[in-house]
Amino acid sequence: MIEVTFTYQRMTVQGHANYAPHGEDIVCAAVSALAYALIGTLEEEGLIRELVVRPGFVTVAAKKEDKAFDVVRCGIAQIAARYPQCVSVRS
Repeated sequence: MIEVTFTYQRMTVQGHANYAPHGEDIVCAAVSALAYALIGTLEEEGLIRELVVRPGFVTVAAKKEDKAFDVVRCGIAQIAARYPQCVSVRS
């Protein structure tokens, strides 16, 4: 299961969806795409305070408030609603 935790201007993603075999897992791909979109947006704005990316784990924190977190939180919540056995979201 992928566990996504949002706290003030921080997102942590850990685990694997196990929806399909490695390299074919659309749930992992969707969550990863949103995480990388958030990272890219914060990098472009020069707002990254902390970033750790390794297999099965991502944490990203911003220097100040950014609405990109709201968009990503909404997207991941939609994925979790569709695939509750694969993704959980905590705020």
